[in-house]
Amino acid sequence: MGDRIGDATQREVPILIDDTGGVRRITFNRPDVHNVLSSRCYRLLGEALDAAAENPNVACLLVSGAGRAFTAGLDLSDDELPAEAQWELYEAFIERLESCPKPLVAAVNGVAIGIGATMLGHFDLVFAARSARFRLPFVSLGLAPEAGSTLTLPATMGAQMTAHALFTASWISAEEAAGRGLVWQLTEDEDLLEIAGNECAEIARMPVASLVATKELLVAARLDAVRAARKREEAEFRRLQAGPDHAEALAAFAQGREPQFKTANRGGA
Repeated sequence: MGDRIGDATQREVPILIDDTGGVRRITFNRPDVHNVLSSRCYRLLGEALDAAAENPNVACLLVSGAGRAFTAGLDLSDDELPAEAQWELYEAFIERLESCPKPLVAAVNGVAIGIGATMLGHFDLVFAARSARFRLPFVSLGLAPEAGSTLTLPATMGAQMTAHALFTASWISAEEAAGRGLVWQLTEDEDLLEIAGNECAEIARMPVASLVATKELLVAARLDAVRAARKREEAEFRRLQAGPDHAEALAAFAQGREPQFKTANRGGA
């Protein structure tokens, strides 16, 4: 079994960890709320990545979601910690993800929204079920992109597809994501974890020292640029988070209506 995280029952633990055959499986475990990520989730994920990096028996990491979603993004109802403390936990998680010294594999089993989609830019291989869908809703929420995605996603799936996905907040199908390079391989829904797990097992048969050296070289080629992009994004995200468009987007979501964004800040006569 994997490293023990927390002292609650499995049902109460939002992140499940299992180590088998050199593969650390990390599972988002909040299926009742589409695996949205709270501050506690970010803390546990950061701890899981740290422990995997230091564990010589872990060669590869496989991330997936319980139930019908990969993750629907940020938990908008999370008020356990002050906003600044939430930011610190999120940033610590992203820093660990973008510099993870071991191969990262995602098995996207359902919707991947917001951070659920942008985090994939830091994975080495992405498998997706045919029913999976991806969405970058930041502009529709009055926000800016995050997680270094303004660098990683154009490099992964092309500048124009990234721009369209960001500007329109439209859904991307699994087939389109695979055709554009965001997804390495599509699988039937019922075969996803087996196929992704087999790939991870194949990777885990390799010498760990060589895997780490190779991954660190891949990371080094872009880490400075990724972190610079993320810092730019976070500055804009935080500025817009305090603005009227984001407030209107949240109010509209809570009230089950379409947002009515003001046009005064858009220029014109």
